[in-house]
Amino acid sequence: FILLSLLVLVHELGHFLAAKKFGVKVEEFGIGLPPKAMTIVKKGETEYTLNWLPIGGFVRLFGEDMDPSAWDKLSGKITGRALFSKPGWQRAIIMLAGIGMNVLTGIVLFGIVYSVLGVPNITGEQVVLTEILPGSPAEISGLKEGDVVRRVGEETINDSSQFVEIISGKKGSQVSIYLAELESDGTTSDASRQVMITPRENPPEGEGALGVGIVSYPVIEYEKKPWYTAPFWGVVEGTKEAYGWSRYMVELLMHPAELWKGIGGPIKVVQIGQEQVQAGWLAFLRFGGIISFNLAVFNLLPLPALDGGRLAFLAIEKVVGRKRSAKVERWVHGVGIILLIGLLVVVTVRDIFA
Repeated sequence: FILLSLLVLVHELGHFLAAKKFGVKVEEFGIGLPPKAMTIVKKGETEYTLNWLPIGGFVRLFGEDMDPSAWDKLSGKITGRALFSKPGWQRAIIMLAGIGMNVLTGIVLFGIVYSVLGVPNITGEQVVLTEILPGSPAEISGLKEGDVVRRVGEETINDSSQFVEIISGKKGSQVSIYLAELESDGTTSDASRQVMITPRENPPEGEGALGVGIVSYPVIEYEKKPWYTAPFWGVVEGTKEAYGWSRYMVELLMHPAELWKGIGGPIKVVQIGQEQVQAGWLAFLRFGGIISFNLAVFNLLPLPALDGGRLAFLAIEKVVGRKRSAKVERWVHGVGIILLIGLLVVVTVRDIFA
C-alpha cells in the first residue's frame, strides 16, 4: 500500500516539476487525497498539505479548471502564470511529466535489481506446474503449484512436450518425479524433493494422467558484472524489462477479457506486495518497477480523469482551433472519476471474495 502511494506521489511530482519549469503557478501539492487534514508548510506560492485519504497525492495548478470567459478579468501578469496561458506543447509536457516520472522510476528500480543480480541469460527451459486438479494423483502425491519438474526417473526434463510424452508412457506404473521450487526472479531453488506418483490409465476427459496444468518457463542464469560496470548493465537490462512490461500492458489492453481477469485493486496489490517482501528486497523492488509501469500505461489511456484524457482534450482543442470549455471538461472528468471509483469498488469486492 505504501509502495503504491509512493509511486502515485512520484507521478504527481512529475506534474509539479514540469509546471514549475514552465512558470505555471502551483497552488497546492497534496500528500494523500482531500479532505485536507493540515497544511505542512506554505513555501512561496505553493501550499504543501497533508490530506485525510492516504492514497498517493495531487497537484493543483492555477487556471487548470478556469473557463475562458474568466480569462479577460485577470491581469496580464497573473494570466501568464496560468496553465491555460501556456502553449499547447508546454501543457502537453506538463500532462505527460507524471507518466515520464513513472517510466523513469521503473527503469531505476529495474536497474538496481539487475545491478545486484547481474545480466540475465536464458540457458534453456523448465517445466512448471501451474494447476493441481482436486482428487488427482498430483494432489494426492503432494505436488504443488509452482513446482519445477527436474527429472522423471532418470530422465532430465527439458520441455513440456517431453514431460507429457514420458508420463504418457508410464500410465499405470509408479514413477518418481524430482521437483524444485520456482523463485520470484525466474530461477529455481537448489533444494529438491522426490515424489512417487502413479499416472492414471483412464483419466477424466481433459484432465490428463496426472491432473496437472503445466507450462514451460525459461531457465535464467545471471552473469555478474564488475562493480564499475554493474550500474550501466543494470540500467540496460532495466530498460529492456521496462519495454517488455509496457508492450505486455498494451497487448493486454487489446484483449478486454484477459485484462479483466488480470486486473486487481489495492487489496490484490497489497497481497502481492507482501509476497514480494517475503521473497526479498530485490523481488520487492522489481514489483515496484512493474507497478510503476502499470501506472504509466494506465494514465496514458485517453479516458476522462486520466492524463491521457486531458491530452485528448488538448488535441481536440488544437484540431478545432479554439479553447476548450472548462465547464464541459470538468463535467466529463467528474463522470470519469465516478466511473473509475466504481471500477475500483467492483474490483476490490471481487478481490475480497476471490
